[in-house]
Amino acid sequence: MPNLRLLALFAHPDDEAFPVGGLLARNVAEGRRVRLVTTTLGEEGEIRQEGSATKDTLGEVRRFELACAVRALRLESHALLEYRDSGMAGWEANSHPRAYINAPDDVIVERFVREIREFKPQVVLTFEPGGLYGHPDHIAVCKHATQAFDLASDPTAFPDQISGGLTPHAPQRLFYSARPKGFRLEWAQKLRAAGEDWPLPTPEQLVHGNPPEEIHLSLDVSDQLETKMACIICHRTQVAPAWPYHRVPREVAEWVLGREYYIRARPDVSPGETVPDDIFGRISPD
Repeated sequence: MPNLRLLALFAHPDDEAFPVGGLLARNVAEGRRVRLVTTTLGEEGEIRQEGSATKDTLGEVRRFELACAVRALRLESHALLEYRDSGMAGWEANSHPRAYINAPDDVIVERFVREIREFKPQVVLTFEPGGLYGHPDHIAVCKHATQAFDLASDPTAFPDQISGGLTPHAPQRLFYSARPKGFRLEWAQKLRAAGEDWPLPTPEQLVHGNPPEEIHLSLDVSDQLETKMACIICHRTQVAPAWPYHRVPREVAEWVLGREYYIRARPDVSPGETVPDDIFGRISPD
């Protein structure tokens, strides 16, 4: 099989599922090596299924949910850094000493650079700078991943890694997971039209997302829908019993879960350039 490698750097259990599960599953299906790094246990997430966890046990339960998701996607490997979920902006959890957003930037970037130098991915994947909907941990992981992408090829960056036997590595592409502005409203309208009692987004949620012109790829991943849904269902604490996607017509489920959006952050996209749907397009395996 061609030796093509994708490194996904995300903040919480289920970040690998809802926004990017189709892309990860497709690359595994095509024989690419895919590694996931997750920085927190998601302790500040909601508990959407009664009895699935308590506030005190949520982090440990989500550890097992994440392991289930990694198996469902058939990823080659996974690392969990075990920082604490920082919660949304303004929450008390922001000030927790173990919160991911309070970790020293150089410590996280050093770890991500190590991941890049060890795994040697041609492509790195993370969230866009706004964190999809402003989550502080999503914003932080984008910052750290982008800095690591830029530094991993520099032999003067983290020289202890070099003296320890690692070599500089320059990934060829950095992609950000994104969503187009207005996506939440269209999502709700599709589900309501299918007969689901789905709430309309709040005014705050309506502004989430990137302007459509910033998005380079709108990928149809419906061929990976079953794998993506299996991954999502692993996150039992995060999936409410009223979750509708098994009930609605296939075309509605495909519209909501079968399309994913990406920005190519490195290299810059030139005016008029078309970004290939295959994130490894024109990359030669080593």
